[in-house]
Amino acid sequence: MKTVLIIDDNHEYREAFREILEEHDVEVFESDCPDAAYELLHTIEAPDLIVCDLHMPFTMKEDAGEFVESREVGIKTAQELAWVYPNSTVVALTASDPADMPQVKSDLSPIPAYQKPIGYKDLLALVHCFLVCKDYGGLQ
Repeated sequence: MKTVLIIDDNHEYREAFREILEEHDVEVFESDCPDAAYELLHTIEAPDLIVCDLHMPFTMKEDAGEFVESREVGIKTAQELAWVYPNSTVVALTASDPADMPQVKSDLSPIPAYQKPIGYKDLLALVHCFLVCKDYGGLQ
C-alpha cells in the first residue's frame, strides 16, 4: 500500500484529502505543522509521497524569527524533507497568489509546487503521477 503524509494547518483540507486518498487504497498520515510532522516521521516508515502546504503558522520554535512570511516555513520544511527523505517524493501545495507562483516554483526548485485549491480529479492525477507513473510533466 502506498503512503502519503499531508502537512497542512487546515483541518478540513487534510480531512478531505484523507478521505479521497483512502478511497483509492492510499494510507494517509497527517500533521498540522512541521514540528508535528517531524515527530510523526520518527514513528512511521518514510512515506512514498509528502504533500506540504507552504503557508503555515510559525511553528518552528526558536527558528521562527528567521522567517519573514509564513510561506518561508513551508519552503524550508519541504526542502528539509526532500533532503532527509530522498526516497520520498515531496510536493508543495500553496494558496499563494497565482502571480507569485513563478517565484514560489523558483524558491522550491526542484520540488514541484501546485496551486490550491486543488480539485478532486487534479488531486487524484497528482497522486497517480507521483506514486504510480512518476511522470510530473502533465501537471501544472
